[in-house]
Amino acid sequence: MKEILTVKEVAKLLKTSRVQVRKMIQNGELPAVMVGREYRIPVEVLDAFIKSNLS
Repeated sequence: MKEILTVKEVAKLLKTSRVQVRKMIQNGELPAVMVGREYRIPVEVLDAFIKSNLS
């Protein structure tokens, strides 16, 4: 099983707010899956997001 993260965990890793992470998900910048009423972000998706945004 691959690890998945909560919005709160992703916000902490990216040093931003949970609101900002949700906005990125809703804008399609950060792919996520709905589990019940909450978003979950696979670790490999977060890694790819970070790598693609490095300049």
